[in-house]
Parts: sequence; structure tokens; C-alpha cells
Amino acid sequence: MIATETLVQLPAGRFAGIDFRVKLVLLLLASTLIFVWNNLIAQGLLLAFVVGLMLAAGTPLATLWRLVRITLPALVLIVVIQGLWSPFGVHPVFTLPPNFPLLGGAHVFTVEGLLFGLVVSCRILVPLLAFQLVFMTTEANDIVLGLTRLRVPYRVALLFSTTFRFVPLLLEEFQAIKDAQRLRGIDLDSFGMVRKLVAMGRMLVPLITGCLSKAQSMEIALQARAFTGSPDRTQLHPGREKLTLAERLMIGLGLLFWFGAIIARIAFGIGGSVL
Repeated sequence: MIATETLVQLPAGRFAGIDFRVKLVLLLLASTLIFVWNNLIAQGLLLAFVVGLMLAAGTPLATLWRLVRITLPALVLIVVIQGLWSPFGVHPVFTLPPNFPLLGGAHVFTVEGLLFGLVVSCRILVPLLAFQLVFMTTEANDIVLGLTRLRVPYRVALLFSTTFRFVPLLLEEFQAIKDAQRLRGIDLDSFGMVRKLVAMGRMLVPLITGCLSKAQSMEIALQARAFTGSPDRTQLHPGREKLTLAERLMIGLGLLFWFGAIIARIAFGIGGSVL
């Protein structure tokens, strides 16, 4: 149940009440700011800020841990690869003994590579958690409204919202197939890595078939309601057309900080070193 439990709708709160346009702008700023800094401290502070927002928005600690646990194997692999073969490596963590066959005396696992691997890990976690925060605190209808008010064509906004709605359905379908196999005595969680990959590959056929069936049912429902995708339509919950003063200040401060970070990096090199 790991996958389905990470995509929960958080209870209404202050962050959930913020307009989707503001959340989207802040998400884009955070997702681009991670590439401005190479500094581990700056990346760590940005990650801590995103985690703090998630906790303040009411994200359960168990859900937050599941999000991290999904990517944990990849993050560990990245840190190991950077530590072993990073071109920035200068100071070794340890050196192989001189009598070691073929590689005796070679420097293994550099400090700079280890730190840069942690920086790359932060670059993965920040947009991942920020994306989850935005979409766990926003209703699908608000996503469509926010995108159309950003002058995104209505059909594109609807396609994006529909895709977002299908993600939890896809994960639930996958979990249902796993449960059906477990009832037949096939427990994927007890398999080794190779055997699990083979078994998951065989699950693709019923998974794709189930998704196509749901998509066809949705198409029939839309046609039955004479849906054309025209932007000239009313909304059951129209929301706010204009941003509040506080929301405009949030966007302004976010942009100001973003430009300041870029100027500081270009002009003064702040954030360029790993530490």
C-alpha cells in the first residue's frame, strides 16, 4: 500500500486555501533554484523549508517517510557513484592498502564526491516533495481553474487534470493486481530483485487493460453529457478570479529571492562551492 498512501488529499488548511497559481509559481521557483546552488547547506535549507511546509500543511509523518523511502535506493546509489567516481573528488575518505590487487594505494570514496552526491539527492527530493505538497493540497477542479486563468488552453488544462486524477487510479489498480496475486499464493514482496522485475513485467498486461477500460468508461460518460471541451462554461465552484494581496506578496517575495540567488551566484559566486 506504499504507492497509494502517498497520494492522499490533505485536510483543508491555510496552505490548501492558497490559490493554485501561487503554488505553481512557487513550485517552479523551487524546482529551478536547486540548479542555481551547488552548496549542500543551501540545498539542505531549501529541503528543510519544503519539509516544514509539508508538516505545517498537515502531511502525516508516515506519508512523508513513504515518499522518501520510495526514492531512497536511488539516492543511496547516487551518493555511492558520486563518492567513487566524481570528477570533483580530491580528499579521499579512505585509501586501499598498498598490497591490494591491481588497485593498491588507490583513493576510494572522496569527500567532495560524497557531498556532491548529497547535493544531487537534495535536487531530487526538493521538487518531488514540493510537487506532492502542491497537488495534495489542491482539488482537481482548482487545478483546471488555475491553469485556465494562466491562459492555458482549456483542453490542455483538462488533460493535465485528468492525468493527475488517473495517477491514484493507476496505483490502486496495481495494488489490486498485487492483492489478487497474493491471494493465489504469489507474494511479490518476498521475491528477489530479478524475479520481482519479471513478475512486475507480467503485470503490465492486466494493468494496461484495466486503465484502458477506465479511460473508455470516462469517454462514454463525457459523451453522454455532451462534453465538447469548450472554454465557455460555468463552474460549480468558480473560486476567486483575482489573487489576494498576501498571495501577490508571496509571488513577489519568491521572485525577488529567486533573482537575488541567481545574481549572487553569477556576480559573487555564492552557492557555487559544495560547502
